[in-house]
Amino acid sequence: MATFFKLIVTALILNACVQAGRSSWNFYQFQDAVQQATLFSGKETPEQLKARVIALASEQQVPVDPATVTVAFQATQARVKASYTDVVRLLPGGPPYEWTHVVDLDVRRVPY
Repeated sequence: MATFFKLIVTALILNACVQAGRSSWNFYQFQDAVQQATLFSGKETPEQLKARVIALASEQQVPVDPATVTVAFQATQARVKASYTDVVRLLPGGPPYEWTHVVDLDVRRVPY
């Protein structure tokens, strides 16, 4: 019987790790896509890059509010900020955990 409880606890811990890992993976994929879009935005305006970031969020099914996306250029530097909240259930049927992910990039754009 003790082995059964150990297996249940192990399964719950493994489930929590998988759920947190899924949320983190989606965030890092989105952050990488935004970084690449910013890096190669040499001829885009800040408004165009902001629209592209919002489009990337839509493609990757990341719930980014367009009001949280800010883009600023200074010469060849670009500063992009965006945030969203992901609801993660660490335990099956348990209370949801709201995890806020923040993208804060300062990238030197490639002029082309």
